[in-house]
This record gives sequence, structure tokens and C-alpha cells, in this order.
Amino acid sequence: MAASLEQRLIALRPDIEASKISLAVRSAQGVISNLLAPIASEIRSIHDHQAWWGRQYMPDSADDEAIILRHAGIWGVDQRGALKAVGSVLIEGAAGTVLPSDILLSAGSGQTYVTKAGGTIAIGGTLTVAAEAVTAGSAGNLASGVLLTTVEASVAITRVTVATAFSGGADAQTPEEIKAAYLTRIRTPAMGGAASDYRDWVAEVANVYAVGVVEDWIGRGSVGVVIVMKDDNSAPRVATTEEIDAISAHLGIQGSQTGVRPVTARVVPVAGSLVTVPISVRLRPDTAATRAAVTAAYQRFVLTIGDEDDEQNDSPIGATIEPSRISEAISAASGEYAHDLTVPAARYTLTSSQCPVAGPITWLD
Repeated sequence: MAASLEQRLIALRPDIEASKISLAVRSAQGVISNLLAPIASEIRSIHDHQAWWGRQYMPDSADDEAIILRHAGIWGVDQRGALKAVGSVLIEGAAGTVLPSDILLSAGSGQTYVTKAGGTIAIGGTLTVAAEAVTAGSAGNLASGVLLTTVEASVAITRVTVATAFSGGADAQTPEEIKAAYLTRIRTPAMGGAASDYRDWVAEVANVYAVGVVEDWIGRGSVGVVIVMKDDNSAPRVATTEEIDAISAHLGIQGSQTGVRPVTARVVPVAGSLVTVPISVRLRPDTAATRAAVTAAYQRFVLTIGDEDDEQNDSPIGATIEPSRISEAISAASGEYAHDLTVPAARYTLTSSQCPVAGPITWLD
């Protein structure tokens, strides 16, 4: 601000020496400096406020939640709400007992679940039924084997455990996630059934880590939608059957007039598999601290495969792994001076249903 003021004063009064104007503006004893000092903080606040508004006008620099939601609305991107965890429970009790659906169950954490189907307890004394969390959100995710109790006492039910882990529960999209979603829409507008459209459609009902779209999946004209879900730590995990069924219903069953897919599209949603990217490294210097830094760098690299900055891969699913990029990541690790990467020895490509994950590093002498 001082430099700008000096330039204007010099332009207004070219007859005054520039050094004297600079002294008046910058010196603690300068007249202009003393005149401006009491209002300097207010002027700075005005500039900061103008700069803040300048950021909000642009979709990619907006950081206010209300403004982000407004940008999202302009581009037709709705905020995905919280999702309910789905799974199944194993009910044990008296054989022959007919159980209704909507049985409320409680976990030790306080989360409640409800069965989505009824049935008859078999001769072996067990019945497995689908269930879902009552409250949407990541807190509803629950590992298999956990003991549940019925909210209302039932003499016919002796024990309830989680058969298939409750998964897929996710909190509502954060402002950062909504921003990423509408920036993707801006950069890859809807095309009525292009690969990017299927990624957007799946993300509307699932907390996905990656989506791969494969043409002619089971024959000419079919589209395979390979899905890998995101766990509570934002790491990839395999989608459950219940999640794939829910995504399939959202996309639309083949031959139906429902769903978001093009009516004539033959869409086949499938769960992707996770495959470890193996690496063998000889480090110099080879210390515990350097190994830890290289491990962290390697794990970060795997998470960037197929992201928006990856010019080669549109998705981590079916990605091509380049040894030189792994070496680049290792070289950036703190404490690393040099290294030999022996595995992988050459570039390779994952299958169309595989998603890369980091695994243990083999350290060479």
C-alpha cells in the first residue's frame, strides 16, 4: 500500500523529491504516515474483504460454505446427503418361528439397526436377513461378528450377530467434496452416458473411491461399471453385494424405464478388486527413519494413481503403473539420497476390474 501511495504522490507532485515523499509515507515521523496510521487497520480490512469476495466469485477458489452450495446449485450439482450403512444379521432362535421385518436391533455403541426382510427360523435355529442402520452416517458402519440385541424383548430370539459387515454408511458431503464435485461437472460436463457420467451417477448414492467404465463388458453395447468404495479413512475397499444392488437400482435395471442411465444402455455394475502394488527397494542410506519416510511417500503415491493430476490414467481402476513414477516418489522422501528400485522392473497395466493399493515394501541389502 505504501508503494502505491508513493507512486500516486509522485505523479501528483513531480516537483517534490521522491526521497522526501518516501520519508513522509514510510517514516514513523512522517506526516502522511501519522495521518494514515489510525485508519491503516480499517483500510487493510477493506482490502481483505474485497479479496475474500474476489475468491468467492470464482468456483475454484470459493471457500465459504454458502457460496460453495450456490455454485453447486448453478451447475446442477446436488449435495449428497448422509448414507445408511447396509449389511445382514444372523438371528438365532426357536426353529419354525416366523419373524417379521422391521425388527429393531441395538449395538453396544448405541447405534440402532432394522431388519429389511422377515422369514422363518430354519431347523438349524438360524435365519439371515438384510438390515440397515436406522440413522445415516459413517457411525453406522459395523464389523461382522459384533453382537446385537433386540430393542424389544423377544422370547423366540436368543442371539443376533452381524453376518455381513454393515458398510457404506457415510456422512453428508463436506463443502470441499461438493466443490470437487461441481468442478468435475464443469470440467467434464454431462454427455448423456459418457464414462464421466457414470462416475457422477454412482457418486450420487454411494461413497465411492473410484469408478471404472469398461465398454463391451459382456458383449457389444454393454457397459461395465467397476466400483470401489471408500472406507471411513478414505481408503479403498471392496463393495458389498448390498451396495452394488443399491447402485444398480439407481442406475436402472436393464429393460426398465427407471434409473438415471440412458434407457437403451445395458449397464452392469460390478465390485472391483484390490491388488497390491509390489515394490522392492535398496536404500541409501538405509535407516529406520529413511524407510519410514519412503514407506509414507510410496503410500501417498499409490493414492494419487488415477487422480485429476494423473495425465495417463483416468481412474485408478485398470491403471498403468510406471516404475519411474514410483522412483520419483521415493526420491522425494526425506533422508533419501539414492535408491535402486528392482520391482516393478517394467511398466504394467492392471486388469479392468483391479484397483491398486499400497502393500509392504521389500527392503534389499
